[in-house]
Amino acid sequence: MARYALVIGIAEYVSPSLPRLSKTTNDAEAIAQLLEQYGDFQSVQRLPQRWNKDKNGYEMATQKVTGAQLGQDLRNFLLEQAANNEALIYFSGHGFTISDNLGQQKGYLASSDCQIEFKDNENVEQKYGIPLDSLNDLIRDSQLSSLVMLLDCCHSGYFLERQLIERTLNAFSSQKDYYLITACRGFERAGVIKSEEYSIFTGAVVKGLAIENVGSSRRISGDRLFDFVSNELKGSVQEPIRMGWGRSITLVTYPQLDIPTGEKVAFNQENPYRGLYAFESEQAQYFCGRDEAVRTLISRLAESRFLALIGYSGSGKSSLVKAGLLPQLKGDRLPGSSEWAITSFTPGEHPLGKLVDILTRQQQQNKPHLFQIPHNNCNGL
Repeated sequence: MARYALVIGIAEYVSPSLPRLSKTTNDAEAIAQLLEQYGDFQSVQRLPQRWNKDKNGYEMATQKVTGAQLGQDLRNFLLEQAANNEALIYFSGHGFTISDNLGQQKGYLASSDCQIEFKDNENVEQKYGIPLDSLNDLIRDSQLSSLVMLLDCCHSGYFLERQLIERTLNAFSSQKDYYLITACRGFERAGVIKSEEYSIFTGAVVKGLAIENVGSSRRISGDRLFDFVSNELKGSVQEPIRMGWGRSITLVTYPQLDIPTGEKVAFNQENPYRGLYAFESEQAQYFCGRDEAVRTLISRLAESRFLALIGYSGSGKSSLVKAGLLPQLKGDRLPGSSEWAITSFTPGEHPLGKLVDILTRQQQQNKPHLFQIPHNNCNGL
């Protein structure tokens, strides 16, 4: 199956409210080169681009990109070029939000000709920007095998926090895999440090995709990249967030190293077979084959605060929750879920009293809480 990438870096803008971005072109070119060298992509398209005669190839350019051009290129890429194949989109540029008459925020990617109208120090109208709502719909309508998106712009987290959970989450079929990382939360601005070569987020991405971050498989997946970026940005002005479904998606692959003959290779001697015991969170790496069931559970949690998992005794309910669902939540599969406190208890003869007792003890924490209540007798619920 072929892989295609679209790398967008918009540095020049017409509107005085959208200043020129000094690092965007360099950021996008660094990502494009990494993908070309180690991503095994059939094509890495740059927007905007120019021909470099000395290098005999395309490179990122600094010319303006209109809203019409940006929209058309995104449509062509998602609906035609990458159809039925693997796709990756990287965007570096301005992002902004607009407040409607009901006080609701809507996110946009800014094109070079984007115009923004202010009222009482708030953005209230815009022209020529790309609405994240519409981009979300376009992705839902696409026939991609998999999709990776990296958004390095202000308010990029809006795409995950507001739109993806509400709509795209249920639109992706079990045959589609996707992984999305944003530079910051929906209410944050993506930052730069003048003395650094790249923006804060893209600088961390470039390091995270470097050979120094590969494991024994010589591959860097979306999860491995996000773990690195998240650690790099701790204590900075922005917090990256992610969301992903399906199988692990490899972003770059480095050549295998030759292991000298006779060198001993360490391996894990732990027996992964649990017998009749349930899998615990610590055995999540050995819990395989229930991806679709885990995906269904998280989809339900995105829609409701109550989730009932019912089945015969010994059918694997506890394993599915402990080794399937909980590790995914700890990995921030839902924004902020890594911060949820988790409590597991058996109802016993007085289930309501036990629940009240636990709620009383947790009341002072003032943060989201997840209760797991295993029970094999439906009459006791």
